[in-house]
Amino acid sequence: MGGATTAPAPAHRPGYSDDVTTSALFAGLATLDIVQLVEALPSPNQKVAALDFTVCAGGPAANAAVAFAHCGGAATLATALPEHPLAAPLRADLERCGVEIVAAASYDGPPITASIMITRATGDRAVVSPTGVATAGALEPTHEASLDGVSAVLIDGYFPSVSLPIAARARAAGVPVILDAGSHKPHTDAMVAACDIAVVSDDYAPPGTAGSPDRVVDHVLGLGASAAVITRGSRPVLYRTRTADGSVAIPPVSPVRDTLGAGDFFHGALAWRIASLGRDDARLAEDIAFASAVVARSLGSFGTRAWLEKENG
Repeated sequence: MGGATTAPAPAHRPGYSDDVTTSALFAGLATLDIVQLVEALPSPNQKVAALDFTVCAGGPAANAAVAFAHCGGAATLATALPEHPLAAPLRADLERCGVEIVAAASYDGPPITASIMITRATGDRAVVSPTGVATAGALEPTHEASLDGVSAVLIDGYFPSVSLPIAARARAAGVPVILDAGSHKPHTDAMVAACDIAVVSDDYAPPGTAGSPDRVVDHVLGLGASAAVITRGSRPVLYRTRTADGSVAIPPVSPVRDTLGAGDFFHGALAWRIASLGRDDARLAEDIAFASAVVARSLGSFGTRAWLEKENG
């Protein structure tokens, strides 16, 4: 792909106006995350003592909404949540981060819970989470999230029975739709077809692409998205629109203490730029650079909330 763009350092809580609140709707997964910091992942039958731990809400759409609110916007999360005591700490964390919650559907049992271990030396993560209910597509929506005043919508590939109707309503209303797709699932092509900007990870490999970036982008644009973005960890972000392509460098971070939620925060910051400034393919490289710089600030501390508290403090 084409020329490189280097990320600028964004200002703290980079709002563009004190008079107008920028709003976005996020549709997808919310989990209860139990996160533990360890020296190394345990071997079979081994017990290890955690160096630190935290309990908070997680999930791509939920964390993206948190980043959007941190940038200064009004974030609403439409998700599926059960009537269960463990949903209370999940809700409380998101509300504390400034995210309004719409329980658009429900399911039986406790909320989807993720068990996560972060390796101290590298910041790498290991995640165990039963997300089958979030990809089955069989949930019956019970509440419809409003699009009033919404300038962007982000869907994350989970709870398609919630996300796809929201994306359809948004596009019919001229509201740009962003997709966060970490991996290819049976319903992901329908999600791509429902969005304007598809942001996929380096692990996204639809059948027949072998994970080749050019083939992945061809696949995404062929399904109807007008822009494709591939995030690749610490390597430059790749992008292509109908008229241009290129790469955007990632700001160096040392030391990296935790990569959990980094991709989610990228999507939330990108949604903030698009909701704040409007959709403009000619500005996409700058929007990616901004989002990458927000992510860089999140990598230097353990957990998905410490960086927010540090900047707010």
